[in-house]
Amino acid sequence: MPFLFFSGRPCLDFAATRGGCGDRDTERIGTADRLTRWGIEAGLLPDDGGARGATERIAQEARGLRECLYRAVWAKMDGGIPRRADVAEVNGWARSTPLPLALSADGRSRAWAGTETVTGMLASLARDAVELLTDVDPARLRECAGETCMVVFLDQSRTNSRRWCSMDLCGNREKKSSLKRRHSGVR
Repeated sequence: MPFLFFSGRPCLDFAATRGGCGDRDTERIGTADRLTRWGIEAGLLPDDGGARGATERIAQEARGLRECLYRAVWAKMDGGIPRRADVAEVNGWARSTPLPLALSADGRSRAWAGTETVTGMLASLARDAVELLTDVDPARLRECAGETCMVVFLDQSRTNSRRWCSMDLCGNREKKSSLKRRHSGVR
């Protein structure tokens, strides 16, 4: 299964590693290798084999963090308060050492300082979640309107009217389905 990177925040992209577009039971980071691959594709880990710390235990902990993030985001969307256990899990990771951020050589983008670890990536994702949960208007958080999609995204549109995680995936699928329904009703 491909990874999904169109939610508007790294922590939401990470939450989309379970379910996402399609089957709600899809697991995209079921192994340490898949967790590392997600980090590489997300631009959080180097693609030169330099990422360290991916073990099956860390992958299991990452899946636990992901579930806490997802539930906490839903609590915010519903106007509620996240479960204490979820808050404790996110805070535990957020207190860990995050990825060391640096300015790239061109001075225009971010880079990592060369000590990338999977645990540092998870700490950075937890910190991103803390920022999202404390700084973002809950009206800007949405679940994709796709029938089989469970991606939560940050709506950054000017009119706050985005409906799909991705027009190329769910939006296109829904438009095709709607067109097919209209044409089958004409006959």
